Amino acid sequence: MALSLRRLFAPKQTFSRSAARYSCKIESTLIVIDRMASFEGRVIDLSSGGAMFRPRLAYLMDRRDVPICLTMGEFEVFGRIMSTSPKGFGLRFDEPIEEEEMTQILAFGDPAAAMAAGVLPGSPPAAAFVR
Repeated sequence: MALSLRRLFAPKQTFSRSAARYSCKIESTLIVIDRMASFEGRVIDLSSGGAMFRPRLAYLMDRRDVPICLTMGEFEVFGRIMSTSPKGFGLRFDEPIEEEEMTQILAFGDPAAAMAAGVLPGSPPAAAFVR
Protein backbone atom coordinates (compact mmCIF):
# COMPACT_ATOMS: atom_id res chain seq x y z
CA MET A 1 0.00 0.00 0.00
CA ALA A 2 1.60 3.22 -1.17
CA LEU A 3 1.30 6.31 0.98
CA SER A 4 0.80 9.51 -0.99
CA LEU A 5 1.34 13.03 0.31
CA ARG A 6 -1.81 14.17 -1.42
CA ARG A 7 -3.92 11.72 0.56
CA LEU A 8 -2.10 12.52 3.79
CA PHE A 9 -2.64 16.29 3.59
CA ALA A 10 -5.97 16.36 1.78
CA PRO A 11 -8.90 17.93 3.63
CA LYS A 12 -10.69 15.41 5.79
CA GLN A 13 -14.19 14.38 4.80
CA THR A 14 -16.87 15.98 6.89
CA PHE A 15 -19.26 13.91 8.95
CA SER A 16 -22.61 13.42 7.25
CA ARG A 17 -25.79 12.23 8.88
CA SER A 18 -27.89 9.49 7.38
CA ALA A 19 -31.09 11.59 7.62
CA ALA A 20 -31.83 15.25 6.94
CA ARG A 21 -32.25 17.40 10.05
CA TYR A 22 -34.87 20.13 10.26
CA SER A 23 -34.58 23.15 12.53
CA CYS A 24 -37.89 23.70 14.33
CA LYS A 25 -39.55 24.91 17.53
CA ILE A 26 -42.09 22.29 18.58
CA GLU A 27 -43.53 22.46 22.09
CA SER A 28 -43.17 18.99 23.57
CA THR A 29 -42.86 16.84 26.68
CA LEU A 30 -40.07 14.36 27.37
CA ILE A 31 -40.88 11.52 29.77
CA VAL A 32 -37.92 9.66 31.27
CA ILE A 33 -39.47 6.20 31.48
CA ASP A 34 -37.29 4.60 34.17
CA ARG A 35 -38.02 7.43 36.64
CA MET A 36 -41.41 8.52 35.25
CA ALA A 37 -40.18 12.11 35.35
CA SER A 38 -41.41 14.52 32.70
CA PHE A 39 -39.77 17.64 31.28
CA GLU A 40 -41.60 20.38 29.40
CA GLY A 41 -39.61 21.95 26.59
CA ARG A 42 -39.08 22.24 22.85
CA VAL A 43 -37.77 20.09 20.06
CA ILE A 44 -35.32 22.42 18.31
CA ASP A 45 -33.94 19.97 15.76
CA LEU A 46 -35.72 16.97 14.22
CA SER A 47 -34.80 14.14 11.86
CA SER A 48 -36.34 10.77 11.08
CA GLY A 49 -33.87 9.08 13.44
CA GLY A 50 -33.73 11.51 16.36
CA ALA A 51 -34.14 14.99 17.79
CA MET A 52 -32.59 17.66 19.99
CA PHE A 53 -34.86 18.41 22.95
CA ARG A 54 -34.31 21.60 24.95
CA PRO A 55 -36.00 21.43 28.39
CA ARG A 56 -37.22 24.62 30.03
CA LEU A 57 -35.01 23.88 33.03
CA ALA A 58 -32.00 26.12 33.52
CA TYR A 59 -29.93 23.12 34.62
CA LEU A 60 -29.53 20.02 32.45
CA MET A 61 -28.79 16.74 34.18
CA ASP A 62 -26.17 14.62 32.43
CA ARG A 63 -28.08 11.58 31.20
CA ARG A 64 -27.13 8.87 28.70
CA ASP A 65 -28.73 5.71 27.37
CA VAL A 66 -31.98 6.42 29.22
CA PRO A 67 -35.31 5.25 27.72
CA ILE A 68 -37.70 8.11 26.93
CA CYS A 69 -41.06 8.92 25.38
CA LEU A 70 -41.26 12.19 23.44
CA THR A 71 -44.72 13.72 22.99
CA MET A 72 -45.29 16.49 20.45
CA GLY A 73 -49.00 17.31 20.55
CA GLU A 74 -50.75 14.15 19.33
CA PHE A 75 -47.49 12.54 18.22
CA GLU A 76 -45.59 10.14 20.47
CA VAL A 77 -42.17 8.61 19.80
CA PHE A 78 -40.08 6.25 21.92
CA GLY A 79 -36.29 6.33 22.04
CA ARG A 80 -33.24 7.00 24.21
CA ILE A 81 -31.21 9.97 25.40
CA MET A 82 -27.86 9.57 23.66
CA SER A 83 -26.11 12.77 24.78
CA THR A 84 -26.44 15.85 26.95
CA SER A 85 -25.04 19.21 25.85
CA PRO A 86 -25.68 22.86 26.68
CA LYS A 87 -28.20 22.86 23.79
CA GLY A 88 -30.27 20.04 25.32
CA PHE A 89 -30.74 16.28 25.16
CA GLY A 90 -29.74 14.45 21.98
CA LEU A 91 -32.37 11.77 21.33
CA ARG A 92 -32.31 8.68 19.12
CA PHE A 93 -35.65 7.13 18.20
CA ASP A 94 -36.20 3.36 18.48
CA GLU A 95 -37.76 3.33 15.00
CA PRO A 96 -37.28 5.96 12.27
CA ILE A 97 -40.15 8.34 11.57
CA GLU A 98 -41.69 7.98 8.11
CA GLU A 99 -41.45 10.99 5.77
CA GLU A 100 -45.22 11.59 5.80
CA GLU A 101 -45.29 11.55 9.60
CA MET A 102 -42.27 13.89 9.69
CA THR A 103 -44.17 16.39 7.52
CA GLN A 104 -47.16 16.23 9.88
CA ILE A 105 -44.98 16.75 12.96
CA LEU A 106 -43.19 19.73 11.39
CA ALA A 107 -46.56 21.17 10.31
CA PHE A 108 -47.83 20.78 13.88
CA GLY A 109 -44.93 22.89 15.14
CA ASP A 110 -45.46 25.67 12.57
CA PRO A 111 -49.08 26.85 12.06
CA ALA A 112 -48.22 28.61 8.78
CA ALA A 113 -46.78 25.38 7.41
CA ALA A 114 -49.81 23.52 8.76
CA MET A 115 -52.18 25.79 6.83
CA ALA A 116 -50.12 25.35 3.66
CA ALA A 117 -50.09 21.56 4.13
CA GLY A 118 -53.80 21.47 4.99
CA VAL A 119 -53.21 20.16 8.53
CA LEU A 120 -54.76 22.13 11.39
CA PRO A 121 -52.55 22.53 14.48
CA GLY A 122 -53.68 20.44 17.43
CA SER A 123 -55.82 18.07 15.37
CA PRO A 124 -54.72 14.45 15.11
CA PRO A 125 -53.46 13.29 11.73
CA ALA A 126 -55.57 11.05 9.51
CA ALA A 127 -53.54 8.02 10.62
CA ALA A 128 -52.76 7.96 14.35
CA PHE A 129 -49.03 8.13 15.00
CA VAL A 130 -48.01 6.34 18.16
CA ARG A 131 -44.88 4.23 18.48
